[in-house]
Amino acid sequence: MPFRVHTFQKNIELRIEGKVRNELLQACQKYTILTQPQQKTHCIHEMMNVLDREVDVNTRQLIMEACGHSCIGNSVIEKARRLLVDAQNLDDFLYRLNQAHIGGSHLQRRGETVHAVYYRCCCGSVSKTREPFSATYCHCSCGWYQRLFEALLNKPVEVELLGSIIQGNESCQFLIHIRDYLVQRRKDVNH
Repeated sequence: MPFRVHTFQKNIELRIEGKVRNELLQACQKYTILTQPQQKTHCIHEMMNVLDREVDVNTRQLIMEACGHSCIGNSVIEKARRLLVDAQNLDDFLYRLNQAHIGGSHLQRRGETVHAVYYRCCCGSVSKTREPFSATYCHCSCGWYQRLFEALLNKPVEVELLGSIIQGNESCQFLIHIRDYLVQRRKDVNH
């Protein structure tokens, strides 16, 4: 999914104040008039550098996760819900998501987590960059997974970024913590 500058801008306006806010809002305006993909990628890179330098970790992750929430369409969530209804258990559900190419096609349960892997960067705005990017940007994907699994499991879900291609790794990897869901499922089965 491409970088959604208007969503990013809205989240900056909600979560940051002062000089840093103004600097990032100006960068958003600049981004909207750029025409070349390389220019846009460089602009995103610079915005992430400002976030990393001037904003605390929790706030910048929340900003990017909120961007990811907006990247996943309701049609994807609805398709995944239909797969969940037909699934016999969580492993079967993950298999069905993989077959439907939802979530990178490489989802595997590991105990009380789901391990998600992408072997290519799925963000068209930065996927062709040669310069290493901040991990901050990849929290957009964390937000994407978070919205998907929270909508499906009706429980809060924490997503952890393990590494990404634009950071120099061979793959993008995430852990989706679903422990609360598994505990609830065990209680439902035992009653």
